[in-house]
Amino acid sequence: MKVKVGLKYLIYALTVVLFIVGSLMLVKAHPEVQFAFYIPAVALIIYAVIYDDLFAKPHHLSSLRELRALKAKR
Repeated sequence: MKVKVGLKYLIYALTVVLFIVGSLMLVKAHPEVQFAFYIPAVALIIYAVIYDDLFAKPHHLSSLRELRALKAKR
């Protein structure tokens, strides 16, 4: 269990570092105006995915399933 969590943190850390380095290289190599909009948009998506995964509360999902199962029995 702890190995999976550690691996997840490592993958997320590498993703963030590679995104930052890639963004800097992309802007330096291709200074088009469109990247001023694409890079922050991708950064927000990456942030949202990581934040949702790291701070998700799995007990909410299980209680929803239990509630649906109780409603189905009635």
